[in-house]
Amino acid sequence: MEKRKAQRFCKKRTLILLAVGLMGSVGLAGCQNKEAQENQKAYRQLGINKMEEGSYEEAAESFQKALDQSEAVVGDMEIDICYYKAAAQYKAGDAKGALTTCKALVDYDKGNYKAYYLRGCIYQMEEERERAMKDYRKAFETSGNDFSLYVAVYENLKNAGWDSEAGEVLEAASGLKADKPEEHRELGRIYLLQEDYESARKELDQAINQKDVKALLYMAQAYEAEGDTAQADALYESYISQNNSDVSTLAAMGDAQMRAGKYKEALGFYQQALSVENPPNEQQLRRNEIIACEQMLDFEAAKEKMVAYRKDFPEDTDAEREYIFLQTR
Repeated sequence: MEKRKAQRFCKKRTLILLAVGLMGSVGLAGCQNKEAQENQKAYRQLGINKMEEGSYEEAAESFQKALDQSEAVVGDMEIDICYYKAAAQYKAGDAKGALTTCKALVDYDKGNYKAYYLRGCIYQMEEERERAMKDYRKAFETSGNDFSLYVAVYENLKNAGWDSEAGEVLEAASGLKADKPEEHRELGRIYLLQEDYESARKELDQAINQKDVKALLYMAQAYEAEGDTAQADALYESYISQNNSDVSTLAAMGDAQMRAGKYKEALGFYQQALSVENPPNEQQLRRNEIIACEQMLDFEAAKEKMVAYRKDFPEDTDAEREYIFLQTR
């Protein structure tokens, strides 16, 4: 019995090694030495850097080199690198290679919902609707009560224009039972996406009462959707006071203040977001900062910021026209 179990384990491990090309001809014995581990980490980081630069072929090559350091060992690091490799392969236009890598991940661990989710994303981008939904459903099945997974899949489908499938996902998610504070928060978020604001507030209230700070953000969105901007602003402020490095919320608050005509307040939120190290969507934040200055009629500040913006983002042709306008003020 023990021998058969060991054989099955070896077969399983060999499967992923062969399927993703971790090795040419290598035995299963042994473990990584320290040098191999360091090389693997370095190649993994290089691959991530290349992805951030948009050099996806080079990224995939770097991830493969990281996997080559495995010395027949398959652990969390190798699985993690495989996810990166699949994403890089797809971005590089190698959909077939990406799906092969995903299949290896699924075959290695049929209970790993992340592999099904990743493959579902690729099938969706390839417009293979039936296969994408099959993998998404399998991801839900193997993930347990992972509310955030339902939201991620919903957003993927909604952004792709697959409205019917997106609705199906939300409907399935709303039938889940919440127990922990973060589960009440995510279920509230799901009701929010369904525009069932009463149910959303009930779930979010439970999360807030159990000190879940992020639930304040979704509660603010619920009130804003219903037109109660005063209550929404108060909740946004409360959230930011407890989590002042959340760039997306700061940007949302800035946008809300802009819509309300409170340009000085909007500028403050945009600048607070920009003060965070390496803020995501920095380009849009800086454009919004300039617009806020213009609305305040502070054209000198807007002009100064536009000069720096054009230097950092020369591909923005709209900014060139805006700069000409500012020159006349």
